[in-house]
Amino acid sequence: MKMKSFPRINPGWTVGGSMSRRRFFRQSGAAAISTMLLSSCDNLFDKIFPSKSEKDTRDKTLAFFGDSLTVGVGGSKPLGEWVGEAFSERPIFSDGVNGQLAASIAVRQGGIPVTLSVVGRKFNGDNPVAVIKLSNEFLPVTLDSKVYTRKGTLAGVPSTITGKYSSEAGERYTVQPLAEANTGAPIETEIPDDSVFELEDAVRMRTATQVLWYGRNDVTRGKSTDDIFTSIKSSVNYIAEPRRYLVLGILLASNEYKGTTNYARVTALNDELALLYRNSYVPMTPPTESEMKDIGFTPTAGDLQDIERGNFPSRMRAPDFTDEIHLNNFGYRIVANRIIKKIKDLKY
Repeated sequence: MKMKSFPRINPGWTVGGSMSRRRFFRQSGAAAISTMLLSSCDNLFDKIFPSKSEKDTRDKTLAFFGDSLTVGVGGSKPLGEWVGEAFSERPIFSDGVNGQLAASIAVRQGGIPVTLSVVGRKFNGDNPVAVIKLSNEFLPVTLDSKVYTRKGTLAGVPSTITGKYSSEAGERYTVQPLAEANTGAPIETEIPDDSVFELEDAVRMRTATQVLWYGRNDVTRGKSTDDIFTSIKSSVNYIAEPRRYLVLGILLASNEYKGTTNYARVTALNDELALLYRNSYVPMTPPTESEMKDIGFTPTAGDLQDIERGNFPSRMRAPDFTDEIHLNNFGYRIVANRIIKKIKDLKY
């Protein structure tokens, strides 16, 4: 009797030549795991050896906006230059003005638009036109009677706003088209009342990493803290996405120590700023032992007493003993080092 032959069946395959269900899931599962492992390895490789073509194209500028503390009064140079020592490859833009309130700083920074009205409601050729209404007198013309100018755009025309002070006329502002705006034809562009003067520096710094130090003069003059919060919020919102910024706490005056009314007021204000801006907030608490060691400062018994009272040591203050606000180089280096650390930690 002739034996009937049976088809040869490979393990995992059915008689019809199709793969068995068990083998299918086994092989497809192995393939999926292999793909996942290879993909993970590729990602890990990319992180360890990033492509040379992938460059950080972000604006490298560090921009500082504030008052006389940003100027560095009491020390040998502006705050921005102390910070810049740690970032030698990055441009530094410093715009501090002595004695200014938070709202005026926010105008210079761009967060609060400055509006104005002029005589005749239009440009008069390339001649200066008198400003008859200004939403914020943001140029410090009454401080030292100097002439101050800022470039910007008014009614679509590149212009300069100039502020000066005289004992006879008080503060006076004018606007004038820039020379490059003159194409030969007389400039008679209409300027509607309350037109926005868009400041050139503010626009240019929108993409920079910004350091905002507002509010000390508001506290000194007993102004509403609402103005401080509103000004800072407006400035932060004005920064281009993705926003890179730091908000500095308000520095206590040398006579504002634990138990005083202003100590409680400033501390409460700073607590709220810390809550609002979290990782982007830089505290103005007294220096720690390690911070003092980093800058080569050895505290005396008097310094330690100042710290215990919740304030910066008197030997970190401006050399003018009548100056209760400003710092000296030691004090500014403490603040600068805190800013430097934040910039690095946040990868700004």
